[in-house]
Amino acid sequence: MRRLLRAAGAAAEERLAVASAYVDAFFTETVKHFRREEEILFPLYVRHAGSTPVLERILREHMELHGLVRSLRAEVAAGDIPPEALRTLGDLLHDHVRMEERELFEEIERIVPAAELEGVRL
Repeated sequence: MRRLLRAAGAAAEERLAVASAYVDAFFTETVKHFRREEEILFPLYVRHAGSTPVLERILREHMELHGLVRSLRAEVAAGDIPPEALRTLGDLLHDHVRMEERELFEEIERIVPAAELEGVRL
């Protein structure tokens, strides 16, 4: 996320290189990570807490991040990466990770029994 934000102020070639690398990583690693959260971790949490505003926000952000990266992939294909595209994506990613770490994951650890979380690998 910091690399995206730094690249927003860089030359066009650097923006393209950073955007291309991020798109590749997103569709190989991040999508898998989101899927594990959405299919394994979040259902455990919902079973114990029900749906919460924080979880709903995280899920909305997963969809928003997918949309932004799909748009970025098209911009990479066109060879033109607007600085604002990297800034918007970097800012959302930063806020998303902080929300997960500081609120959602702490709440999950507090509510879901440790024995149920033991086998969860994200």
